[in-house]
Formats: sequence, C-alpha cells, structure tokens
Amino acid sequence: MPPRHARSSTLRFDAGPGRHHHATRNGTARGEPMAKTKFGIFSLSQVPDLSRVVESFDDDLGFFELAERLGYDKVWIAEHLFSTYGLVTSTQVLAAAIAERTRRIRIGTAVVAIPFNHPLRTASDFALVDVLSHGRLDFGVGRAYQPHEFVGLGVPMDKSREMLAEGLDIVLKAWTQEKITYQGRFWTIPEPVEVLPKPVQTPHPPVYQATISPESFEQAARSGVHLQMASPFTYRTYRERWLDELEKSCRHFEATCRELGRDPARVERMLLLPFFVHEDAAAAREIFRTHVEWFYAKVTANQLAGAPQSGEVKGYELTMREGKRTRELGYLSFDKLHQYRACIADDPATCVEKLKDMKRRFGITEFVFWFNIGGIDKAHVERAMRLAAEKVMPHV
Repeated sequence: MPPRHARSSTLRFDAGPGRHHHATRNGTARGEPMAKTKFGIFSLSQVPDLSRVVESFDDDLGFFELAERLGYDKVWIAEHLFSTYGLVTSTQVLAAAIAERTRRIRIGTAVVAIPFNHPLRTASDFALVDVLSHGRLDFGVGRAYQPHEFVGLGVPMDKSREMLAEGLDIVLKAWTQEKITYQGRFWTIPEPVEVLPKPVQTPHPPVYQATISPESFEQAARSGVHLQMASPFTYRTYRERWLDELEKSCRHFEATCRELGRDPARVERMLLLPFFVHEDAAAAREIFRTHVEWFYAKVTANQLAGAPQSGEVKGYELTMREGKRTRELGYLSFDKLHQYRACIADDPATCVEKLKDMKRRFGITEFVFWFNIGGIDKAHVERAMRLAAEKVMPHV
C-alpha cells in the first residue's frame, strides 16, 4: 500500500465546495476571490400521510436531482427518530443515495446528532459517504433537541452539549490520524484503531455546527466550525426580536473569533428558512400556509414530548420555555410567522429584498430553502425551485 500523506488533527475552516485540498476559511482556495452567495435546498422528508412513504422519498430524491440541474450548490438533509416530523432515520444512508444520483452538487447534513451514535461509527460512515460522493460531503453536527429521541435511545439529554464536543473531537481525530486511542467522559477507545477509508477531502470535510442559543455560537467560535443557522421553531418567531437576537449572536461570534485570532470573514454562515416563491405573492402564501402551520404544530409537540414533568432540562432551558409558551398559544399562525420572517412566501422581487436584508445583517454566505415543508405537493415544490433559480438566486 502506498504511504498516506500525514494529516493534521487540528480542526480547520476546511476544504471548500468541490475541493479536495486545503482551503481558506471562506471555502475558497488560497488566493481566490470571495465566493458568491451559495444556495441549497433542505428536506426533513416529512410525510404526514404514512401511506405515501415510498412515494415521498422518491419525490425527495427527484428534488435533489432537479436542484443539481438548476444550479443549486448543495442539498441538506436532517435525521430524526420516532415521529412523522422527519423520516430520515439515518442521514448517511440517504446521503449515499443522493451521491449515487448526482455528480456535482454538495451533500450536507443538518444535522448529524452526535450524542446518538458511537463517534467511531459516525466517522466511519461519513468517511465512506465522502468517498462515494468523490469528496462532496459537508458535515453538519448538533446535539439534537427533541426529548422523546433521547428517551427512546436512553441518552442523557442534559449531557448532550458535552457529548457533542467529545464526540466531534473523536470523529476529527479518527479522520485525520492513523490509529487513535481515546479516554473521554462518555466514550473510551482503549486500544489503537484506525478508521478506514479516510475521507477524500483533506484534512477532512467542512464541519458545520447547528447554532441556536448564545452558548452554541460561543462553542462554534471556539471549535473553529462553520455556522448552521435557522429561523427559530418556537414562540420566538412571534416576535420580530428574533432577528435582532440572531444579529446580536452573530456579532458575539465575530468578537469571539477575533479574540481567538480567527478571521470571522472566513467562516461559512448558512441560514435555513421555510421558503416558497410564486409569481403571485398571495398565491405563494396560500399554498404554503397549511404546510407551515402543520410543521410548527408538530415541532412544538415534539419539543415537549418525553420531557420531564418539570419541563426543565439542563442546557435546554430556552427551548423548553419557548415550547411551553408556543403550546399555550394553541398554534403559530402562518400570518405571524410570515410577518416576522420566520418563513418567506412571496413573489420573486420581495423574496430578493428580504434575502438581501438578511445577508447584510447576518453575513450570510449560503441560503438554504426549505420548499417541501409539511409534505407540500411535488408540483408546487418543483415550480418554486425553478422560479427561485431563475428569478431569485441570481439577484441576491
């Protein structure tokens, strides 16, 4: 076997889209100009009607292929368990299917729940995804947030932040070193083992972290990862203040990076939004309305299902508190969600205006559109994807 090039074990703002070598933190190769705004699509594979599971996954794979043809930069997928909220129980399985059907578009996870699996299993599976996709993986990680998933798997929810940090450390060491041992609080690797194959991208695929709370922005800055942001799924979306809170978190992230000697301008900042575009703004809102409200009702129920009677879990105080307040409202109305930009459903010109404002305020480098929220009809999704590619993306 030919000798392997030495790999750094340090987390870096890594190889950018389509590159298998070292790159600067903004995802472009050294010496190249700053990249244009990127665009992706997202799917939770939500299937309110379980009789349509096979058809729904076929539709999703078709959306990913269409996204590649239309010039989108990435597809993002998420994993969840035990609920119609999301039927992708394994992002690595779906990512491998996407890799087989596409050639150019990058494949991102939003997110891999690090506490739910042994980190060596995670490192092995996603290294293989990077190989099968010829180096197209963007590795997004998080600690998960739905209590019933922790209960079902027997994982302590109040330890998830520490498990995320430790688990990611093991994954990165497994990708960048030959044989590793590890003595941690949650996982121990007593004898030297080597994860094979190694990822195609060096030193490893780009790493993103879900950032919602102020603490998660702080952790992301100190970990040296890219940012995965999203409009909040709770009562906070009823307050225009969530935009101000996100802007404040971004400024704090930038300040922390500078304190650590990192350039925040080189960090990728992805923002996920429920998004729908139609030539007629009123039609866009009417098509999107029931599907968005179904999603917000589902996420509110899941945030509280399996939670302790006290409703308090260490590290999730904000999520639990906001989930309770959301439930007290009965439901989150689409009109309020749209008013406060928790979702966007408009004509092309208005979509461009709103996205440009968010790009300016938050330093967004990639917008991720969630077209098929709540199992919306395939024809509506495909039409909106085409219209966004033609009349929105070129102007943001």
